[in-house]
Order: sequence, then C-alpha cells, then structure tokens
Amino acid sequence: MADVVLLGASKFAAEVARYVRGAGHAVDRFLALPGEEVTVPEGRWEDISREALPDGTRVVLAVADMELRAVAVRDYIEAWNLDAVNVVDATSTVEEGALRGVGNVIGPENYVGVNATLGSFNVLHYKSSIGNHSHVGSLNFISPNFHTGNTVRIGSGNFIGIGCQLAPGVTVGDDCRIQAGLTLFEDAVDARSYLAPSRIKSLPIQ
Repeated sequence: MADVVLLGASKFAAEVARYVRGAGHAVDRFLALPGEEVTVPEGRWEDISREALPDGTRVVLAVADMELRAVAVRDYIEAWNLDAVNVVDATSTVEEGALRGVGNVIGPENYVGVNATLGSFNVLHYKSSIGNHSHVGSLNFISPNFHTGNTVRIGSGNFIGIGCQLAPGVTVGDDCRIQAGLTLFEDAVDARSYLAPSRIKSLPIQ
C-alpha cells in the first residue's frame, strides 16, 4: 500500500507507526507538531512548520494529547485538505462499514461488534472491544484493554484510561476523562472527570 506521513513525532507516534505497519502501510516520515517532545530517531522526522503538505497527502494522526489532536485536525488535516486514512491492524475484527469517518487508528487484537460504528479520528489501542450495536463518536482516545457491553454510546473528545469497562446501555457524553480501571454502570455526562473514590494505600509492614 502507499506510504503515509505521521502527524506527530513523540513516543505515541512510535506506537502508531507499529500499528500502521500492522495494517500494511509504510511510514514515509514523521512531522513534529508544535509543543511535542520528539522521541523518534533523528533523520526520520521534520518540523511541520517547515513544510506544508500537498493537497491529498495520505496522513495518520499520531498525537496523544487531546487538545493537540483537535488542533492538528483543524489546522493541518482539514486546512490543508489532507487524506486521513483509517488504519486497522490485520489482527483486529472490524466489519465493513463500521468506520463511518476518517483517520481512525485501530491497533492489534481489537473487536468491533456487529452493527457498531465509529466516527473519525478515534484511537482504539489494543485488546479492546466495542459491543454490538454500539456507537463511538469522534476524537476519542481509548487506552488498552477497554471493553463495553452492547448498545453503548460514546460521544466525542473523550479520554478513557487503561482497563475501563462500560456496562450495556451506558452513554458517555463529550469531553470526559475516565480514570484507568473504572467500570461505569451509569451514564457519564459531558465534560466531567470520573475517578475512583478511594485509592490503594501503601503501608509499612510491622
């Protein structure tokens, strides 16, 4: 398949590069966005401010920071009319038509259920599942080992920590932050942080 340019040059971009290769693409180069801590090898990246990509260039959004993701979509992908490709690792199960939008990154060993749909620019890391008849909006960042029951709805702009679960029928609004390891049995309203009421404590052994 044709090469793609990764928008991002941080540690997360290196992870996305592996997903890209797992989907059968080749990485042409990385473009570092303003404010990023660059960690990819020297000679493999360039500063995005030095180069305006031609119309239609195939790109993958490879930024973890939620605010920077939205800026990259608006100021680069949309403004420059770039072709944000969907990346689906060969080991994941995603039915044809499930990806309703563009720019999604689906890592290895994920399962997207029957009649489930995703919008644009979502990250589904690895070993996660979206239940049957569920819907995921856009610009969500979903950490590994996430699982939902059936008929779940997830809005847009949410960050979901590692190991979270959503019970069947739960709705998550927009712009939420859900702490690692949580299981939600009730709906999550917009723009809230959800965290455990107590934390594990470390005490000295007597």
